[in-house]
Amino acid sequence: MLPGIVLAAGDSSRFKGENKLLLPFRGRPVIYHVVRAALGSRLEPVLLVLGYEWERVLAALGELAREPKLKPIRNELWPSGRAASVRAGIAALPQSAAGALFLQGDMPLMTSELIDLVLEGLIESGAPLCFPVYRGEKGHPVAFSRGLLPELARLEGDTSGLALVQRYWERARKIPLEEGSAQTQFDLDTEEDYARLLELERAARAE
Repeated sequence: MLPGIVLAAGDSSRFKGENKLLLPFRGRPVIYHVVRAALGSRLEPVLLVLGYEWERVLAALGELAREPKLKPIRNELWPSGRAASVRAGIAALPQSAAGALFLQGDMPLMTSELIDLVLEGLIESGAPLCFPVYRGEKGHPVAFSRGLLPELARLEGDTSGLALVQRYWERARKIPLEEGSAQTQFDLDTEEDYARLLELERAARAE
């Protein structure tokens, strides 16, 4: 098993005062779907890094908040950028963790199946990291071996692990995504993204 870290601490600055993680989708908040996918996978435990409106985000999980393998973590340094959430997640990992798989809290179409594929890809390949690839681009989630965690923990400001991914690209285990799985990569960065997500859902229901 490998621990998962769900990054859900940001303030959704491009959503004009709304917390994108709490926006409704399929009758539940966006963050609910991401956490449910993580809990339905082989990840153990699932560390949920919270910051902005942490109490509301935790309450939005409903019954999922009571799942034994979910471990909420408060990141009080969240205003300094996403690197603080990465560090908070790494600091809370079990000592025996062989690495960690990172998930974004704003990707409501993520699936347990894809998470498990990435998890297994890291463990079985012995590669330093593993991630899906769609049309030549790095996707999510990303699993890092234990040996890379100290480098991740040195991140500062609003930087992510992308530089690390680029550094180890040739040695990474890459999982190609088929067209039918591309929707798992949908993330909510803007209000336009949210409108497009709802339109995709309406189209799927009409089929």
